[in-house]
Amino acid sequence: MPTFAVTTIDPLGHRRSFQAAAPDEPALRATLRARSLWPVRIAPVAARKLRRLTLPPADFIALLHQLELQLRAGVNADAALGQLAADAPAGPMRTLLEHIHGEVARGTPIHAACRFFEKQFPPHVAAVIAAGEAAAQLPASIRALAAHAASGAELRRTARRALIYPAAVLGATGALILFLLGGVVPQFAAIFRSLHLPLPAITLALIAISDFVRTQWPALLGALAAGGGLVTLIARSPRLRSLRDRGLIRLPLLGDIVRHLATARFAAHCRLLHEAGIPLLDALRTGAELTGNAVLERQLLAARDRVGLGVPLYAALPRPHAFPGFLVPALKSGETTGQLGAALQHIEEYAASRARDQLATALAWLEPILLAGLTGLVGLMALSFFLPLFSLLAGVNAR
Repeated sequence: MPTFAVTTIDPLGHRRSFQAAAPDEPALRATLRARSLWPVRIAPVAARKLRRLTLPPADFIALLHQLELQLRAGVNADAALGQLAADAPAGPMRTLLEHIHGEVARGTPIHAACRFFEKQFPPHVAAVIAAGEAAAQLPASIRALAAHAASGAELRRTARRALIYPAAVLGATGALILFLLGGVVPQFAAIFRSLHLPLPAITLALIAISDFVRTQWPALLGALAAGGGLVTLIARSPRLRSLRDRGLIRLPLLGDIVRHLATARFAAHCRLLHEAGIPLLDALRTGAELTGNAVLERQLLAARDRVGLGVPLYAALPRPHAFPGFLVPALKSGETTGQLGAALQHIEEYAASRARDQLATALAWLEPILLAGLTGLVGLMALSFFLPLFSLLAGVNAR
């Protein structure tokens, strides 16, 4: 069903802007007038833009919980989606719900209607909804998706919180260095030149760097842009991404964090799909693709091929592999007892916990390292200022 961007005037004379789904523009105008809204502007929303609509994680989790609550109360999906759409505030959530409700009201399965929003409902999420519909366990599937989304959001919040302090310190340090090089150093350089002082090597080097920054700043901006382009190229090139990820997991401390985060993502997605009734081979493929690390993804896909031949997952992983050591014993315990879902949940929780602890440890090391580096850098620049002044004072005292 097409979606339109609408601007209306309500009975009180207030202007309102929102998006609404309707079969066509005349039908939408009739609907608006039935709601005592006078349309001022109606324009179709680009389908591609609409397909990429997303909700903030907190809003999406709340939406899943509300939908699950209504379904468990016995409300059918059509009525539940319609009620949620009517209660949603104007904005992306109402647009999403109205579109899904319109499709479901015409007989489209819920998972097919959700797939239209390709970013909000990627294939593995839509697959869980489809499995819940097929097994008549849609409320349980929606609840599992809400728990999965909440776990992922918590992990992302932890990572962001850990990066706030280093980012702030690095930003402040960069601004201070640019200020000194662009504004302070040239003033001292002019003073030193007017006094015809012999300058030590460290001061000459600092002045040269300052001149380079002030005269070649377009080239520096170009280098930064090229660096951003290189990062994008690496992300898009499978070979370069594999080299990058192989280097990342070999770094001390950071490599362990990357491995544990990737393991937690794999276990979370694989468990979600497996418990929804998705065949294990399909769950393994999706879990591998969502690890976020090319090296671990390749090892999981190789293990999946062996699982297809009848080898247990814990024995199918390559030897040696790059996963944390606890993965294989946990998988072995789950597979031998028929509790693979519980084992994957344990792996997810333990790996996420280890990643949080390691992030805290890395941050504890990073704070004094950044402070020492900042102190040393500023001290070195200050020393380059004062050495010529000390020489001048020594010459004055000698006279």
